[in-house]
Amino acid sequence: MEVRAAETRIAAPIVPTEGEIGPVDSIAGRPTAASRARPTGTRVRAVARPIALTRQQEYRFIRNDMRRMILTASALILLMIALLFVVEG
Repeated sequence: MEVRAAETRIAAPIVPTEGEIGPVDSIAGRPTAASRARPTGTRVRAVARPIALTRQQEYRFIRNDMRRMILTASALILLMIALLFVVEG
């Protein structure tokens, strides 16, 4: 699971310092509307870091996913059959 977790990690958000925020509204203590406007393209985005997996690791993920899907499907089928008897009973 460490490999899968590493695939979905995002970059830590950048917290601006007081000097980068700009003018602050003295009453509310928050940045003014002019300083809140960001230029285009400065959003913090998730960074995709490709990780090389071995074939064995990939198949292990696939097997675990298939196992979970089969368990979920079988539980739902059993629930539907139980409900069939309850509703018609």
